Amino acid sequence: MEHWQREWEKTNKGGITNEYFPKVAERLHTKINLTQNFTTVIMGHGNIKSYLHRFKIIDTPNCPCGNGNQTTEHILLECAVLQEDRERLIAEVAKTDDWPISKEMLIKNHYKAFAKFTKNMDKSTEINT
Repeated sequence: MEHWQREWEKTNKGGITNEYFPKVAERLHTKINLTQNFTTVIMGHGNIKSYLHRFKIIDTPNCPCGNGNQTTEHILLECAVLQEDRERLIAEVAKTDDWPISKEMLIKNHYKAFAKFTKNMDKSTEINT
């Protein structure tokens, strides 16, 4: 486990995922229901416009909200289309923590609310277009 942790800490791969799961042992002990949207957000890969644009699959990385590129950060913190869902997430987090919260603490302390936010993502953002 220590070797795996050292390798995880020194790799330049998985930067977004590392923000959510900096400790390998904690990730292994965290029960997660992996969905396409959840995986997209914690990895930055998949049906997200900035990722699809990077590989020239779509012409523009612009978010349907019209306020910037659709990145994982934008979805989590800024997307106007997701404002109501974000407000519900923030309300859950605010019961015990301040917003914005680190991605590690978001998973560690508020996994259910975060998973619900990601579940609603494709209904709200046209993420699959």
